Amino acid sequence: MMKHFSLDTLRSFTTVVDLQSYTLAAERLSRSQPAISLQLKRLEELVGSPLIHRQGTGLKLTPAGQELYRGAVQLLAHHDQLMARFRAKPITGQVRLGIPSEFATALLPRILGQFASSYPQITLEVTSALSRDLRLAASRGSFDVILTVAEQAPEGAILVKEDALVWVGGRVELMDLQPLPLVLASEGCMYRRRTLAALKEAQISSRITYTNNDLTGISSALNSGLGVTVLARSSVPPELHELKPNEFKQSELLPPLGSINIFLERHGQSNNSAADHLQSYLHDFLSATN
Repeated sequence: MMKHFSLDTLRSFTTVVDLQSYTLAAERLSRSQPAISLQLKRLEELVGSPLIHRQGTGLKLTPAGQELYRGAVQLLAHHDQLMARFRAKPITGQVRLGIPSEFATALLPRILGQFASSYPQITLEVTSALSRDLRLAASRGSFDVILTVAEQAPEGAILVKEDALVWVGGRVELMDLQPLPLVLASEGCMYRRRTLAALKEAQISSRITYTNNDLTGISSALNSGLGVTVLARSSVPPELHELKPNEFKQSELLPPLGSINIFLERHGQSNNSAADHLQSYLHDFLSATN
């Protein structure tokens, strides 16, 4: 008999990974923790390999788990989109979405068309700002869903993905500039804080030549040759490019910057089904994006 994956089991698996907890996943899916554990055990038996192991206080995917997670996210996304098309009562409403400008510029054009096709009765109101400001506004009731970057998980947030921070430049030739010219967002930006700390630790002199919280302004500055910046790799727009350490003529090598975590947070009214569907859609799309 041919074996097959259960969508219910795959959803339990992805929820455990997203929330980094069997207990929280059981609560989210209205199941018992032993039932969730049994589903994942049977999933491992079907795959023939361990999928998750504990690392400190968290959970880490094995190579087989990473491959299955990517496929499961895509499969569940297609399933949910198909279900939405044939839902007896279309999902309607308005959703206030908050998103950092770099993700709005790089990802929203790819997401909105697909989401609008799946949920044509949902109206989106999108605001871009620093993650810090988005969380503050959300706490005051200004948003239903926010996408943020952070080093540690905000309370109640769902981890979407871990993304590498990379050095980014424009399409102009970078000369042997001392100190290193930087184009950064204003105080309070995590990228700015990580950049300055990495340069200080590497003992590389730098100066901030331009400050702007909007990626469009940062891109213009980079393409004008005002310096370099730092972005999450998945948010680098086509008009910019990731820099490699040996692309600089100067003797110092650009230091590594580590990675950041991308989270989704649900705020506002709990009975807003439009917001629930947007959060689920963003999660499935971003989790599957390399």
